Amino acid sequence: MSRKHQKPRAREAARARVPEAAKEKDVQVLSGALSHFSAAQLLRLLQGARATGRLELRCGTDRTDLFVEEGRTLFARASGATLRVGDVLVRRGQVRPEAIEFVLAIQEDHPGSRIGRMLVESGALTEEQIRAAVLAVQRHIVLGVLPWRDGTFRFWPDERVEGEDVRLDLDVDELLTGVLTDAGIVPGESGEREAA
Repeated sequence: MSRKHQKPRAREAARARVPEAAKEKDVQVLSGALSHFSAAQLLRLLQGARATGRLELRCGTDRTDLFVEEGRTLFARASGATLRVGDVLVRRGQVRPEAIEFVLAIQEDHPGSRIGRMLVESGALTEEQIRAAVLAVQRHIVLGVLPWRDGTFRFWPDERVEGEDVRLDLDVDELLTGVLTDAGIVPGESGEREAA
């Protein structure tokens, strides 16, 4: 995979909508160190409280934002190099690396165009294949923060993600059970979930 393909792109980042009241007060209602509360504990707390907003997690130079609505994790974005939709599609054998590079080149001439949309419109992939790849990337981002024990967290209430059609809707308990099952810690059928 080329270096250019691994760099985060601004056009792939979600936009957050912040209500005016929150902007004026710069409200954060929950913050602290990940050494005291893990990402899993924070997500369970937000789920139990049926909270809506953005959970910002920082570890070294890495930053991940998890958007929750009514306590359900809906969208994740990461600042550092992370798994991309094109990587997932290539890994699954659904598209060749050359096709991804070609679409990325076209995308440079058409800023704001989404790779998945271009692949669907060209007939190369179905919407369901793109959706599955986006969900795999989102799940990968969420799973990536679970082991973080150094760093900080802040929760910004009422911030919502906009401009993203694929939402996770992750239940924290299901996610954690899946992680434990995949790791062989608890019995289960890990084949039901696709690895990212």
